[in-house]
Amino acid sequence: MSATHTSRTGKTYYLHTGPKRGGGTQHCLSTKAAGPMADHVPEGFEIHETVNGQVFLRRQPRQLIREDELDLIRRPQAQPRAGMRYQVEAQGKVVIIHEASDNLRLMRETARHLSVREQERIAEQFAHYQTVMRFTLLDAERRWFAPERFCFRGSVDDWISIGAPGPLAGLAGPYLKHLGQESLYELF
Repeated sequence: MSATHTSRTGKTYYLHTGPKRGGGTQHCLSTKAAGPMADHVPEGFEIHETVNGQVFLRRQPRQLIREDELDLIRRPQAQPRAGMRYQVEAQGKVVIIHEASDNLRLMRETARHLSVREQERIAEQFAHYQTVMRFTLLDAERRWFAPERFCFRGSVDDWISIGAPGPLAGLAGPYLKHLGQESLYELF
């Protein structure tokens, strides 16, 4: 049995294996099932999918963000709200929040023959996310984070600080409530 991964967009990726030029074995992912395939992911590696559905093989990263910290951010973002949907991920010492417009209203008007569950599945499958907010771990011992939002002004297009650092539990509520609101752009 070959190692496979089905992305949120519905594509199935197959893990292939083959010889390296200098000796050894290399692995790669492909949507094609033809060719020599690996039966498992090599030790120390993982199949990773980005929030926008890109799939690749990578070394397992060292996790600096704790699961309880991620849950503080994930829980409030679990349900689509204010016409937006959210994905939360940890990358190194950063918790990143990605936002996509929720196109369910348009789908309900144009695809009335589909069930609500099927409409939701399709909306998630084709959602395109962009980063809007992040919390960067500054002090691993005290677990202090710096809140930032992405600035979409043409002259800036970078992360800007939106407040003083502190524990994530104290930062989550005051900043997450601005997601999907115009007030997000007033934070700086």
